[in-house]
Amino acid sequence: MSEGRPEQRGRADETELRAMVDRYASELKAAGAIESAAVERAFRTVERHRLLETFHHRGAEGTRTLEHDPGHPRRDHLALIYADTVLATRHIDGRPASSTSQASLVARMLELLDLGEGMKILEVGAGTGYNAALLAEIVGDQRLVVTVDVLADVVDQTRRLLAGAGYPRIQVLLRDGFEGAAEHAPFDRIVATVGCSDLSPRWAGQLADHGAMLVPLEHASGHPLVLLSQDGEELRGRLVLRTGFIPVRGPLHIEDLWAPGVCLPDQAEVAREPDPGPRFTARQPDQPMGPDDEDDFLFYLGLHDRRACHAPEGPALSAGPDGWAALAPDGMRWWKDVSLARELDRRYREWDARGRPGMGDYQISFVPINSGGDPPPGGWQIERRFYRERLTLG
Repeated sequence: MSEGRPEQRGRADETELRAMVDRYASELKAAGAIESAAVERAFRTVERHRLLETFHHRGAEGTRTLEHDPGHPRRDHLALIYADTVLATRHIDGRPASSTSQASLVARMLELLDLGEGMKILEVGAGTGYNAALLAEIVGDQRLVVTVDVLADVVDQTRRLLAGAGYPRIQVLLRDGFEGAAEHAPFDRIVATVGCSDLSPRWAGQLADHGAMLVPLEHASGHPLVLLSQDGEELRGRLVLRTGFIPVRGPLHIEDLWAPGVCLPDQAEVAREPDPGPRFTARQPDQPMGPDDEDDFLFYLGLHDRRACHAPEGPALSAGPDGWAALAPDGMRWWKDVSLARELDRRYREWDARGRPGMGDYQISFVPINSGGDPPPGGWQIERRFYRERLTLG
């Protein structure tokens, strides 16, 4: 019996492929990312590898660029694709510009959307088309899913890959996501898969009665997901999940809304002040992000100070080249300006005294920027480009 040519021996057959897809879905279900039968069925049906070609994988040895053939997949490529991974598919100026999101995040966002059969969906950020295909499976009709992207090469590839994977009737439009898709409105759900600095007023106008939108909204080094519904002229909702996304391009991006990060000086220049006890939950070696309470404090810090950001050491205040301070696991660290350390410590003690509120403890509303008005009593207000975001602790 022939073993086949060397280049074929690394290819997976249909039996192996089916087993990989099922294992992938089962692992996401066991981890709690998949909760409903509809989302589970979609993950077992849509083959993620058919919606990828060239992708970039970041591992222990650095970032590798892999040329993947969706029609004849290699086992080593499939092992990366059918894992709880984020895979970048485009880079512009050395930064990721398009990707297929981490599988568990994709699943959690689908669950948060609370989708039903027959719903019409607008997706902002087409990516590879994988999320659009999952949406189509859940709502039961490809024609009900509209996905938009500003990059022409992404749109061309996504149309081609979706057609090849059996989803030719999903509508993939080339346009800035800010515009939405008025010709297909109203939408029961609007979901953004890029990190936005603001909401688009076009989306509010294209949302159906009793509809909802799910948006990763920039806040101090992250994009916590906000789940919102229309209430008169306001959008109201709550924060539901911490995330980090590739930033959007165009009018929904606001440069330096919060401090972009900290300078990395010679460590000999950094002052250290040990804490008598831990302020946050201990970090785990295999944890890609800090513990939840670090992010909860950083969110609170960002409500008071636009210098708030995440540093390698932990939650921080950054004045750029003029100095920074960070709450590290072993205590306070600062560079150049001790007053930043004192302010950071003051805000931490304030947050701790308020019961260490988490991101999910805030009630959020958005009103058009020209509405004016003061922050809500005991709350906060963030002025974005098109909306004022108002927050209270409920």
